[in-house]
Amino acid sequence: MPVEFLWGDEDYLIEVAIDKMKKNILGDDINPLNYRSVDNPSFSLFSELLRTNAMMFGDSVIQIKCPKYFLNSKGEQKLDDKQVTELVSALNNVSDRVHIILVCPTPRGERKKPDSRKKLFKELQKITKPQEFPAYRNYEEYKIIPILSKMASEKELKLARKEASFLIQTTGASLRDLASQLEKLKLYAYPNNIITMDMIKEIAINNADIMTIADLILEKKYSQALNLISEVLQKEHYLPTLALIQTMFSNLVKTKLYCNMLSSFEIASKLNQNEYIVKMNIQKLKNIALDELIRLKINLETIEYLLKTGSLKDPILAYEMAFAGGNL
Repeated sequence: MPVEFLWGDEDYLIEVAIDKMKKNILGDDINPLNYRSVDNPSFSLFSELLRTNAMMFGDSVIQIKCPKYFLNSKGEQKLDDKQVTELVSALNNVSDRVHIILVCPTPRGERKKPDSRKKLFKELQKITKPQEFPAYRNYEEYKIIPILSKMASEKELKLARKEASFLIQTTGASLRDLASQLEKLKLYAYPNNIITMDMIKEIAINNADIMTIADLILEKKYSQALNLISEVLQKEHYLPTLALIQTMFSNLVKTKLYCNMLSSFEIASKLNQNEYIVKMNIQKLKNIALDELIRLKINLETIEYLLKTGSLKDPILAYEMAFAGGNL
């Protein structure tokens, strides 16, 4: 039966799977006559698409993005028994040469899944086996590296394990973001194809800079931290940068609290961080008091409020106030 159901919060892998299906079915000749993509159709259009007749020559593919039919959400499509019966009948009678790809993307990181209580989903499971594409978490580097290595190889790039690990640490676990970074690295490395650590540092400058800023703050090298913050703010608005630094210090506080109770892997799982970063942070925090971490975290939250409300206009002055001794 030519019906597929793909769901999950890793939209990049879903797109890769769809592209592979299209190529397997249609080859390289993909055009508006044999391929159609529709987002969240009305009930009548959904039913019509499922009943599409085969082309005179060759197969066709219809991709239907339909989360509102399978997720419990604000905009979900309510179906009565008659409508469900009509859709199920249409799904069971799809033409052998019309390939239906149902796509149910879920919000990233929210752990949502198709509602197994919905009659339409129960019936769909009898027709096809749903394929899940979950987004990887930051601490699941061991799962991401093989995929990242394959992505690099497909772009004819040589990416060693150490460099792959560093790229994940600086970019995050989103495969789409990693694919984007690989595109930049391919241009950066040309005419060569070997990706080096220095290239990654240059491309992933923002996250790497934020990590360096946090390290300088922990070492109380405030002047150096302010200089680097000033450089970053020449390229980035101060609020996203401040949000990243706040998040980093929030995680540092939690790491300090957990480090005597949990393993590095358990902490990484709780904080959705790479385990290598957690191990490094545990070492950095050995001689830093929890009270000092909390002071910095609260001060960073305070200057964000002052900047947003207009009580402070100068971001660099705000950081100076946050670093100074005492609480704001």
